Amino acid sequence: MSFSSMFSRPLLIYDDKCSSCTKFAKAAARLSRGWICIAGHYYSQQAIDTKKMIFPSNYDATKMFWLINKNGAFGARLGLIQVVKEIIIGIFKGFSKNRRYNKEYNNNLEESCDYKKDEENCMSIRNTLSRIFNMIKNSDKINF
Repeated sequence: MSFSSMFSRPLLIYDDKCSSCTKFAKAAARLSRGWICIAGHYYSQQAIDTKKMIFPSNYDATKMFWLINKNGAFGARLGLIQVVKEIIIGIFKGFSKNRRYNKEYNNNLEESCDYKKDEENCMSIRNTLSRIFNMIKNSDKINF
């Protein structure tokens, strides 16, 4: 089975230790009418297994969020472009088949910050701006 067929629906892998990142992922899934599936870097077995399949063993995929679709894996800035594209596709497809599953799954996601150090606090303006800056600055792509 090729990666292209495995990711006929997009998968958004995000930092599930960060509440603002979780809100971003849930918003993407909701705006796409359930078309975008979401999974956290740290606590989701689906994300862990997917990262093992796609990324080289010495690659740190947790440094940015990833949108994985039939065309490849897109990180940070390139991923943001793909998220917008997949939201539009989801709106036009009116994808409601798995919407109930995504809604139930998304409601189980906690929006809490698991970073204990003050300099990594999810709710600090400094950290939020730092995450946005890093997302704009960083980008990566893995083609299938």
